[in-house]
Amino acid sequence: MQGKGFVKLFATLLLLIVAYQTLLLYPTWRVETAAEDYGRTAIEGRTLPEKEQAAEIELNKNLYLDSMSSEKIFLNFTYQQLKKQQLALGLDLKGGMSVVLQVDLRDLIMALATESADVDFRKAIDAAVEMQKNTQLDFVTLFGQAYEKQAPNKKLASIFVIGNKLPTINLESNNAEVIRAIRTEASLTVDNTYKRLKERIDKFGVTQPTVSLDQTTDRITVELPGVTNPTRARQYLQTTANLEFWEVIYANGDPNNTGTQIATALQQLNEALKAKEAVKNNNVKIDSPTVDTTGKIAKVDSPTVDTTGKIAKVDSSAVDTTNKIAAIDSANVGPLFKILNISSGFTPVIGAARGRDTAAINEYLYSPEGRRVLPKNGRFVWEKKAEAGEQGKFYALYCVNTFGKKAAPLQGDKIRNSSVSSDAKSGGFAVDIAMDATGAKEWRMMTERAFGNGNNPRVIAIVLDNQAYSVPVVNSVIRDGNTQITGNFDATEANDLANILSIGKLPTRAEIIEEAIVGPSLGAATASMGLIALSIGFLSVLVFMLGYYSFSGFISILLLMFNLVVIVSCLASFGTVLTLPGIAGIVLTIGMAVDANVIIFERMRECRRLGMSWMDSLNKGFSESYSSIFDANTTTLLTALILFYFGLGPIKGFATVLIFGVLSSVFTAVFVSRIFFDFFGKNGEKEISLGSKATIDVLSKSNTDFMAKRKIAYGVSGAVIVAGLVSMFTTGFDLGVDFQGGRSYVVEFTQAVDVDKLKSELTASFEGSDKIVIKSFNSDNQVKITTSYLQDKNADGTDSIVQRRVYEGAKKYAAATASYEEFTRQSGDIKLNASSKVGATIADDIRQSAFLTAILALVAIFAYIFIRFRKWQYSAGAIIALAHDVLITMGIFSLCKGFMPFSLEVNQEFIAAILTVIGYSINDTVIVFDRIRETIREEAKEGKTLATLINNAINNTLSRTFMTSFTT
Repeated sequence: MQGKGFVKLFATLLLLIVAYQTLLLYPTWRVETAAEDYGRTAIEGRTLPEKEQAAEIELNKNLYLDSMSSEKIFLNFTYQQLKKQQLALGLDLKGGMSVVLQVDLRDLIMALATESADVDFRKAIDAAVEMQKNTQLDFVTLFGQAYEKQAPNKKLASIFVIGNKLPTINLESNNAEVIRAIRTEASLTVDNTYKRLKERIDKFGVTQPTVSLDQTTDRITVELPGVTNPTRARQYLQTTANLEFWEVIYANGDPNNTGTQIATALQQLNEALKAKEAVKNNNVKIDSPTVDTTGKIAKVDSPTVDTTGKIAKVDSSAVDTTNKIAAIDSANVGPLFKILNISSGFTPVIGAARGRDTAAINEYLYSPEGRRVLPKNGRFVWEKKAEAGEQGKFYALYCVNTFGKKAAPLQGDKIRNSSVSSDAKSGGFAVDIAMDATGAKEWRMMTERAFGNGNNPRVIAIVLDNQAYSVPVVNSVIRDGNTQITGNFDATEANDLANILSIGKLPTRAEIIEEAIVGPSLGAATASMGLIALSIGFLSVLVFMLGYYSFSGFISILLLMFNLVVIVSCLASFGTVLTLPGIAGIVLTIGMAVDANVIIFERMRECRRLGMSWMDSLNKGFSESYSSIFDANTTTLLTALILFYFGLGPIKGFATVLIFGVLSSVFTAVFVSRIFFDFFGKNGEKEISLGSKATIDVLSKSNTDFMAKRKIAYGVSGAVIVAGLVSMFTTGFDLGVDFQGGRSYVVEFTQAVDVDKLKSELTASFEGSDKIVIKSFNSDNQVKITTSYLQDKNADGTDSIVQRRVYEGAKKYAAATASYEEFTRQSGDIKLNASSKVGATIADDIRQSAFLTAILALVAIFAYIFIRFRKWQYSAGAIIALAHDVLITMGIFSLCKGFMPFSLEVNQEFIAAILTVIGYSINDTVIVFDRIRETIREEAKEGKTLATLINNAINNTLSRTFMTSFTT
């Protein structure tokens, strides 16, 4: 073999990489062991409920690892650097949270246009928002397209030159130039948002987080392994950190300020809404809302509010046990006061309402009726809300005084640093902030106005992302620019807020459009079963190869082991995250490596049967196999590259493993295997066994007339394909949330589940909605619940509302005593082991990506076969064979929908599997075509018919075809 020295050198280098990667495991293992010990030591002597111990240990463990992240622990490497050079487990194997955030550029474009009120401009913005749900184009491009369609004869420049925020354009600039300028600003904004998020996540306290930016769609993907509190993670990621300090308008007049009668304005709004509702329902004809001319509001049953701005205990007699407000005559009270309890007296709290009603109240406050009667200098904010699931809790409503300005007089950009401290009043934690000189000056003036003469000090609202986190009474003038944000924070909440404020606000909002959560128990079970499957498959192949090919099979075992460790080490070197599809890719790679060995071994067997010497058989076996191995693996590599470039989510991981696997398998089978044969055969002097007497001639004497039976095959295949197509177009597929959007949950019970009974309970919990699909998942005590309920709603708390309904339905069926918190933290009688959310935009992108990937793979394969075989008939035959195999596979999935005892869900993993089918189909086809071409070249002169030549080629490759399929 030529270049034997180079092959040995390259193989040695690969083994050195393996040794190096193995060496890196020890120092990181030592640090992680110390972190585990630290986590357990931290809770010693503390009395904690059992369900909280694991969370506390994990929290302290992560704090230790975070503190060690920049410490040098091996040579000149830090812990964080070493972890990045090791193979990390994906969320489906380790547990954790993955989200895709869409960077929202609407506000940026509005700001660049100086909040233009141009009708066409506003309509184009709204149209772009809708278009973004069904395309992978970025928002700026979509806005440009929408504006061209909305106002084809108008120039964007006339809108964007007003504020001079795009210095590269002028009134003469065309629309394309304006869009390019906006895109430049948008790219800077997206990049800065990405960088700020990375800084935040570095302080979040998880090991090996992954943050990546897709600049083509302005999306940021974040993976947080080991996260056990998704609510905290969502808030941490989505908080813009727009910190504002505002003076407050008091209810029922403010003698120290404007005298604005907010309560009177709310009464007018309530009457206007009541009149509007009456007209809509045709209950009574009212010409105009009736307003109490005295400006006084009739007594409303409402929670009492004290002068410190905190809501006192609510009269429980006014609230029924179902968490609904007691029945009120809506004809008298009105739509607003039916859900908003207003305050009386001199207080900063305008009113109070339950969490579930705040969105409806906001709609009333900012309705046309609200804008007419409410003060123009007022902006309403709610107090900081707890987890969105607490829909029955009351929250206070405040009105801040904007003095007609959009920006707050003092904002978060004036903060110099922030830190966590104790809150003596609540016994919890608070966040101390220190301002720069400019901020300190403004803060002094604000506190002077609020303190007044000291006889009747007022409050200042500290607002973060439009929620009042703290509304302290100003008991003295603050001159040094220091203040404290309180809010009954626990240590984690206070630390998160301090980190967010230290890093600074995001340039724009980022909304979660896709989310997946895998509990640690399910992740561990998935990893265990994946490794068991890999091990059993690997061992089965080894035993079979050893029995079928004798000592040659032993060589193939050594090659497979070499191949496997090289793949894993190379993946680790590139910082690849191993997922369940990645394990599938490794399994597929093992099959392909075996295939290459089988091709060589079968060629060598043929040569020996023809009476060739061992050395000639060895040389010819390798030399005449190169073409087949190269063609088969190249087509698979093309498919893998297309998968990697156009695939989304887990498909990229599958493609990455497949690419490394193909390259490693070809190198190992073609070059390293020859070195092994030369070593064990002493450079051809000693013959190596290719099989026992029982296996050496299996299928070698096949003389089947395949061409004569082709019509039978056409009939059988045609019938299955037609039936499958009919089923696909009528009953369709069991689509996962990947392709249709929605939410899915994996719930574990303590006993076997009656799926039908559970569905009836969940249907009741979902208010009779039929948008629920329930299937057993992995075992009889686990189910997967998929729903499109509230899929189109993006309001705050929607995710928690749907998740809580799942809990309520599951709890009734299981008769469980576990709380909602235990349910979400996998510590009760019913456990939420995994959940995922796929928005309409992502689902549409995945469908487009899957379709585009399949089409491009077929085109690439057609082109390659045409180039290699120089006849379009070979390419057409290969594509028809591919279509045959894919249609039969998809048809069976559709025909068997609902009949199998396991899920036949069509999702991203299904697409990876179909592309694997394409890879194997083209692999087999290329091997047969290669032999047909060779047979025609060698035997056509003997006058044999084409049918005979094709039969000979198929029979000659039958042993290899059987072996490859069987081992796979």
